Amino acid sequence: MRTGYTEAAARELRERLDPMIRRTSPLDLKVKKPKATWVEPTVDAEVEYGSLTDDGLLREAVFKGLRDDRAVRKVKAPRLVPSSAGRPKLGVPKENVLQLLPDAVVPSKQELGDYWERVWKKALPHLGHRPLKMVRHVHGTTFYHKGPLPKDIPKAVHQLRIQKREGGQGTRLWVDSLDGFLGLVQIGAVELHPWNSTTEDIERADRIVIDLDPGDGVDWGQVADTALELRAFIKREGLEAWPKLTGGKGIHLVAPLDEPMLHDQAHRIARGLCSDFAARQPERYLLSAQARRSGRIFLDYLRNGRGTTAIGTYSPRARQAFPIAAPVTWTRIEKGVRPDAFTLDSPFRVKQRRLP
Repeated sequence: MRTGYTEAAARELRERLDPMIRRTSPLDLKVKKPKATWVEPTVDAEVEYGSLTDDGLLREAVFKGLRDDRAVRKVKAPRLVPSSAGRPKLGVPKENVLQLLPDAVVPSKQELGDYWERVWKKALPHLGHRPLKMVRHVHGTTFYHKGPLPKDIPKAVHQLRIQKREGGQGTRLWVDSLDGFLGLVQIGAVELHPWNSTTEDIERADRIVIDLDPGDGVDWGQVADTALELRAFIKREGLEAWPKLTGGKGIHLVAPLDEPMLHDQAHRIARGLCSDFAARQPERYLLSAQARRSGRIFLDYLRNGRGTTAIGTYSPRARQAFPIAAPVTWTRIEKGVRPDAFTLDSPFRVKQRRLP
């Protein structure tokens, strides 16, 4: 199942649609979706699909992006309904799947348990007491989890009832111990993506996260140089940031806040910092997940906001060789530490004592 949504694209789309939220459905036909968030239908999007059902619904739809650059034209398509025979079942309720990760590679529960036993004390200040978004691996399927939680959650994994921004109640998990981390492993959690706020004050962010996400043709040296330049830039604005390798091809700059602030305010500050920084060299940087980013670095400020997340510090990634999203020092960035310096098997290969 391909949806076309990346996490960055979904955050950007949410930011675009938030001001258009309405209480009632704009559809002519009644649709029974009690948990739906309805918006004014004023934004144009490009969607690729395989066919239409007899009810006019899209089959095998793939989101291609928002389109403000062309007029919408009517498209006629045959109402073909492909047979569902032979399609494999996921074994995971569809209401639990926010996004499938078909290319994910995951470690065993034994490997994950051994890892958390080694690092949990260092990870707890970064991941503990924070609502968590999870990438889970269940019944052979790897996916970003949403919706109802498993019924067999271990007692060491705590549950927090929250009011959803779009309305209604939800539950988020959080941990405060080694048993908590091991409990998450039991329910198939591989990646942990924490909120920028704690369970004690979920409505206020205590840090800002900016993700440097390079496009094709951008080498690691350019990413490291940008991180150093952005660090100096935001330091002039009164924020001290530390770097985190993402376990991918980018770097996160994490800036603790002296005083917690509402998530919307933290979002505005992050957006302003990235916008001002990008304006100095627009040929090198961009602020949209949908724009063509070849040869440029996406300054992703959308990691900030109520319920939005970034990969957690010390969290494993569901990728080949099981890289770790690890904190490093600025000295290490200057000396050319590689993005794959940390793995599940050797999380402290780069001088453990130098990690924040």
